[in-house]
Amino acid sequence: MEQIAFVDSLRTGFALIDEQHALFLSMLTDLAAQIEAGHHRQGVLDAFQGMRLYADGHFSDEEALMDARGYPQLPAHRVQHDAFRGMVAELENRLGEGVGLVSLETLEYLGSWFIRHIRDEDMRFATFVRENDAASS
Repeated sequence: MEQIAFVDSLRTGFALIDEQHALFLSMLTDLAAQIEAGHHRQGVLDAFQGMRLYADGHFSDEEALMDARGYPQLPAHRVQHDAFRGMVAELENRLGEGVGLVSLETLEYLGSWFIRHIRDEDMRFATFVRENDAASS
């Protein structure tokens, strides 16, 4: 799997959120490298669990920021986060059964989903904040 890079076009303008996005994509790429290299199942499972916990923390931070800013699309955004959590939980269960049950294509799908989510949903929030800040200035 190729490195899924965090590029400038993915920057939301919120330093903490951008840092978390970049680290998550790096963790995903590292996990794929472990699977490609045939690392021991427990090491891959540990890395996957770390990535899942990190994503949970990120989603909580992002949702708290949205709530603090009065973002009207927060409930729909939360549904998307919950869907991602569900996909990751299913993959974690499959990993527990054996590393070979999670393909690199599946990890690429997670990366693509995450990038698409940033570009579409997180950027919509960033635009909302910029427009509200400009209107209140």
